[in-house]
Parts: sequence; structure tokens; C-alpha cells
Amino acid sequence: MIEKTAKDIIESIYQAINNREIEQAMQWVDDDCMYEDVNFSKTFQGKEAVKHLFQESCDNAPNDFKFVVDEITTGDPLKVGVLWHVELDNIPIPNGRGVSFYRISETTGKLIFARDIVEPPLKPGKLSFVIIRLVTPLIKTLLKQDSNPPKTQLILSKLLWFLAGTYIYILLCSSPNFILPGEPVWAVQPETIKEVISESINFFFVLPILNILGISVMKSPIVHPAIEAQFNFAEAWIFMFLPLLLADKRVRDFPKVALWSVAMFLTNVFLLPYMAFRFKQPNLEKREEPQKGILERIFGWTGLIVGITAIIWLFIGRPEFGDLSQRINYFITQLQSSRVVIAFAVDLVLFAIFQIVLMGAVIPPKNPQRPLRFIPFFGLAFWLIL
Repeated sequence: MIEKTAKDIIESIYQAINNREIEQAMQWVDDDCMYEDVNFSKTFQGKEAVKHLFQESCDNAPNDFKFVVDEITTGDPLKVGVLWHVELDNIPIPNGRGVSFYRISETTGKLIFARDIVEPPLKPGKLSFVIIRLVTPLIKTLLKQDSNPPKTQLILSKLLWFLAGTYIYILLCSSPNFILPGEPVWAVQPETIKEVISESINFFFVLPILNILGISVMKSPIVHPAIEAQFNFAEAWIFMFLPLLLADKRVRDFPKVALWSVAMFLTNVFLLPYMAFRFKQPNLEKREEPQKGILERIFGWTGLIVGITAIIWLFIGRPEFGDLSQRINYFITQLQSSRVVIAFAVDLVLFAIFQIVLMGAVIPPKNPQRPLRFIPFFGLAFWLIL
């Protein structure tokens, strides 16, 4: 029978951690404790692993960094839930709230299981419901069984599904510095969020160019021109994919506009699965010349102008960032440290491959414009315009 309740034990652990008394806290941790912190991809199994977690938490936080218990349950002597927040010098930290569940061993009277859930830095709010509405029909369509395509295409489909999973795991979910440098989405840093938001505000260079022209509706956030150029070049490319996706008749009854809409923000998170799904569809018996109109030309000209602007911006945009060699060196450094920059670089490579596949499927073999598919970005722009 335990001498202390779960509430007493957890409060003792919190107090010891706040006092940086790790050994004091560990006396209440069971040898077989399983500690889950959703900030980490792995579970901390065993007393030594939990001690290492506590020690790292204390070593990497200033002394006036404290956990403050807001509410704690009292109804069960072996289980307890805690609402808490963190403070720095008695000042609550933004996005510093959390909720935890703890279970005490009935035999040892020590902590046997814990799970910490921390307030996420990204809060999409109502946008999350919009994303769900967009993604739901896509998922339903992807899960449908289709007629039997050729074996080679089934292999390609499986390969693309594998690449999609690899892309999502490595670029978005893998632990920091495990495979790639930089942080995953579940541990994204505030400065990364700020950079992504700034790039989005400067979408298609509209705001920076307005500021240059003396129109100050809103001040453009300062972003390194190399990163700004990469972001907008990638966005211009995926922007031009909409008419191409609509012209591809191999996939029918599919929410392509919804797919393209989310791909504008999450690029190959959705485009890769679509291409995998596409290869499971039967080949068209007859390929018809697509009819291009004003919509295609608008998308082509817009993408082309933004793409050229991105290249020019890389060279001369925001002159305070130095000459071209300095910009290239900075970009290379970011390519070795920023997961966002790496992700966009991978996107550009995949866009080039998908452009070849989709334009090859849409443009008939004897059409003189067919070789344009092998010219990354500009081939798609010229095909839409011509």
C-alpha cells in the first residue's frame, strides 16, 4: 500500500525539478517507468532514460524557468491529471501551457507511467476544419480500388507511395538531426514559423514590389532574398500545375482544385500521393489535344513573370544582403541547416519530374510543343502561353 497519493508524489517531483534536484525527483520514479513526452519521437523507457530527460530539461533551461501547476486532480490515489504552464522569472511564457497524465505503481508507490502534452506553437484554428474538408474527399478517392493498370505502372505507383511516405517522414516528422538538420513540424521553432509567415506575406513579391514603388499599404517583412526567391519560384511552379492537372484526363472525378489548393501550401505532401494514385488508373485509349484558353494563358504568364522576378530578386533584390556570391553562400548554408529550405529544394526536383510525366500525358506525341516538358518550369510556362 502506498504511503503517498499520486497528487503528493507528482507535486514532489515538480518541486524537485523546479529546484534542480534531480536525485530528489528520481526517488519517486519506478525502475520500469515509461515516460512519453510528445515533443520527442521516442518513449523514455526505464529510470535511467527518465533521469536523462529530467537532467537535459534542467541543464538546458535557465534557473528561473519553472513549472507551475494550475490544477491537479485528487480523486484517484494512483492516477492524476495535471494542467500546468511554465514561467520565466515569474512571467508566463507564450505557448508554454501543457497537460499531463501520471500513473503510480500500486506495488512500488512510484511513478510508472507519464505522458506530457505541450501546447503546440502552430494553431490553425478554424483553418483546421477547412483542411479536413479539403483532405477528406482526397483521402476517400485515394482509397478507392481501381481497375487493373499495367504491372509496371503498379510498381511505379507503389514506388511513389513509398516516396510520399519517405518525404513526409524525413522532411516533416523525423527527429532533429536524425536524418536531416533542422526541426520537424512537431518541434518547429518560433523563428522558423516567423520566416515561413514572412515568406507567405511576401507571396509572389506583391508586397515587396509595392513597397519599392512607394506604396506602403503594409511594410514587407525582411526575408533573405535567396530564400525569398526559392520560395516564390516554387510557388510559381506549383501555381502553373493547376491547368496541367485539369488537362490530364487519366484521373477523373477527382477534387483536383482542392488538391492544388493544399499543394500550394504543402506542395508534395499532397502532390506525391496524387501521382502515386494516378499511376493506378488505366491508360487512356485515345489522347486528345487539350484546348487551351484564357485561363491557361493567365496561369502561364503569371507563373513566368513571378519565376523571372524570383531569379532577378536572387541577384539584386534587397541590396543590403550583399552580392551574388554572398547570397549563394548563405543559401548553401541554409541548405545544410534549414529543413524548410531543403524541403523546397526537393520540391523543385519533384516538380521537374512531374512536369515531364504530366505534360507527356497531355501533349500528343507528334505535337511540336511536346519537347517543352523537358525544360523545367519554363517549358510548362511556355506551353500554357503558346
